[in-house]
Amino acid sequence: MAPELLNGSSSLVSEKVDVFSFGIAMWELLTGEEPYADLHYGAIIGGIVSNTLRPPIPESCDVEWSVLMERCWSSEPSERPTFTDIADELRSMASKRQNQQLQPSPLSTQVNK
Repeated sequence: MAPELLNGSSSLVSEKVDVFSFGIAMWELLTGEEPYADLHYGAIIGGIVSNTLRPPIPESCDVEWSVLMERCWSSEPSERPTFTDIADELRSMASKRQNQQLQPSPLSTQVNK
């Protein structure tokens, strides 16, 4: 839940609230876990209100994915990307992955000689 929903900043409620939630959903897809599962409900609410609670990013996380997640859950709603920006970045990441898969690895090049 975006901090601005709980800290009295109702004038800041916009699509950026959903962007924050999308960033958390990205983390859930990455880890297969529920964020803050080990925390008491009160600690979660307190962390959200104080705008200090974010799930830990695994070291194995792709840098681009990590940066996008962190931008989505920025403490400043105005610094969060739009969904159009998110879609563009995800398409770019997918395209890069596709191109990497099409490139022969050094090992396969040596094997084919």
